Amino acid sequence: MSLSRKEFLTRGVLSLRELLVPPRSPECRDEGRQFVRPPGCILERVGECGECDLCRNACPEQVITLPADVEGPVMDFSSGGCSFCYLCSGACPSGVLASSLEGEQSRLGLATPTTGCLAAGGCFTCSERCPQEAIKVSWGSGITVDRERCIGCGSCESSCPVRPAAIRVEPVAVL
Repeated sequence: MSLSRKEFLTRGVLSLRELLVPPRSPECRDEGRQFVRPPGCILERVGECGECDLCRNACPEQVITLPADVEGPVMDFSSGGCSFCYLCSGACPSGVLASSLEGEQSRLGLATPTTGCLAAGGCFTCSERCPQEAIKVSWGSGITVDRERCIGCGSCESSCPVRPAAIRVEPVAVL
């Protein structure tokens, strides 16, 4: 049986990780919690993630993180939104992040308003930053999110002047 260079390196990295990093105990996995995952993430394969940092390093927006208490890559929109460049999936040696067709944008989640929104007082930041024009501000009453247009890129969450953000991207799995 011959292995390609990519398969050889992937197996080597994963084997080395097994030797150096102790396995997580089940209580550290946060089984019930849902996370926004990078585009192309195959949820059934998250357990195969070698946490090699290649996806995180490939992300030009720097919105991918690998928390110690969570299996696989997770999106952190505190510093920016996802541009759906799919560089992360191209860098993933384990196949947890799959490439897409050029120009395809898979929905990561849905922007959901929370408490503390300043839209009633004249803040339009989230609607101005939304590349899909999915957020509408109604003067005096707040914001509405068009569920059909929102792709969960996180641009609204990262640009919100309220901390914690008054609009959050909820993962697709809980929609």
